[in-house]
Amino acid sequence: MAQDTEVKTVESGAGETPKASSDSVFGKRYVGAKELITLFVTGEVNKFNLEGYLSYFMLNVFGLDSRIIAAFAVATLAWDVINDSIFAYIVDRTRTRFGKFKPWAFATIGPYAIASIALWITPLFIEDQNWGPLSWQKIVIYCVISVLKETIGTLYSCAVNGLNSTYTPSIDDKAALIALDNIGDFEKVPSYAMVIMLDLAAAGAISLSVENVYIIMGTGTLVVSFLGMFVRLCVIKERIVQVEEKPKITDGLRNFFGNRLQVLLTLSDILSSFGSVGGPFSNMFWLDVMGSASLQVICGIPASPLTYVSYMYLPKLRKKFSTKTLWFMSRAVPEIGWIVAFLVGFNNLDNLWIMVPALMFREICISAVYSIGKVIPQLMQQEIIDYGEWKTGKRTEAMTSFIAGLATKIVSQVQNAVSTAVVSFIGYEAGVGVVQSMKTKQAIFAMYSVIPIVLGIFAYIPMFFYNLDDKTKTIMYHELTERRNNIIKQSQERANTGEAATAAE
Repeated sequence: MAQDTEVKTVESGAGETPKASSDSVFGKRYVGAKELITLFVTGEVNKFNLEGYLSYFMLNVFGLDSRIIAAFAVATLAWDVINDSIFAYIVDRTRTRFGKFKPWAFATIGPYAIASIALWITPLFIEDQNWGPLSWQKIVIYCVISVLKETIGTLYSCAVNGLNSTYTPSIDDKAALIALDNIGDFEKVPSYAMVIMLDLAAAGAISLSVENVYIIMGTGTLVVSFLGMFVRLCVIKERIVQVEEKPKITDGLRNFFGNRLQVLLTLSDILSSFGSVGGPFSNMFWLDVMGSASLQVICGIPASPLTYVSYMYLPKLRKKFSTKTLWFMSRAVPEIGWIVAFLVGFNNLDNLWIMVPALMFREICISAVYSIGKVIPQLMQQEIIDYGEWKTGKRTEAMTSFIAGLATKIVSQVQNAVSTAVVSFIGYEAGVGVVQSMKTKQAIFAMYSVIPIVLGIFAYIPMFFYNLDDKTKTIMYHELTERRNNIIKQSQERANTGEAATAAE
């Protein structure tokens, strides 16, 4: 067991410092009503984005060749390795009176917002130009903005994700906050509004063109999302004490590779990311296969209430089943729903009387375990970070997150590049309003539904070896609580000694 190391308390602003106590970390609450309300509201607002539509937008509205998008996704991997590692190292070594993560979050939120919005307004740059899908002008615009967005976004994500792990040392608080951050399910609102407006624009029922719907909705949702996150950064606090001694790169490597649970979860995430091949085909399925984006809203109506109900029985499930069992459940149930929908619908893509019920069943399967899928993976990651601190005495959230995310990002980027390149091989014809052949529609359906399941099936294997039982967790959190309390006492004693010395002078 690592010895207590000299640390200082990192607080956001003038908020309260957790006082030393013998209370168990399981039963103590640190986050007050003001923060809870802010976390809930801004958590829902922060989901207001249409990132899933961006590839479709760049292909069909901006008019960039799919091969360029795929090639650029692969080319950025080398840059990701460099800038991710540098930023993670810098963030982990940050020690300020405002916190470890908040200064970086504040510094990057504005530039990241501008870069993100810039991608959506790219058609405005070329509306009077006759540039083709392979024009160097389009390629330069896309690459420059994307590199800026990726670079700034890496530092922003590193700060925000690290901040999420420092809201509270209480595991019960963490579970409640993660649930609160996801319970609203308002992330579907922008998507539903988007598909309805796209259908209205395509039918000429509104004065906006399809292209302008993308631009207005893409930029509008980002503005709302970033404003919400800015409010959150102003209110929330960092409460996990940080080691005074700045960690070395070797500390981060040790915290990652020496943490068996982290390695298993990361390996599972890597294998799971092979299933990301279906991402770019989501919009193609609803727009080009089903023929109406609004059907996505209709298919989700029966399942919508179940989404909220799932949060009501989540606490009981957490008491009855292990975290690992719930992880398996959160993946298996939605995949079963997709397999049934695929088998029923593959040869009936033009029959809405068959497709709509099949897709409704799939949505019900997702909603039945929605809360589990949202809360459990995040809670597992929080427990793993605490486990690493328990074993080593140091927290290197940023470097751990970088290493864990790097391999997953590499696989995901390759998969996205492959899936984008596949578009041209299945006979897909780009352009708003183009009718695809039945073979192309079936290929899109397969790529959206069962192919991701087949490619991601091996993600289950590492999790069979994942084991953090309740007894171990109880010991871990009791010892972490005692260690942190001692650290706070030592910090307060040093502060009192320093004040006394100053007064004596």
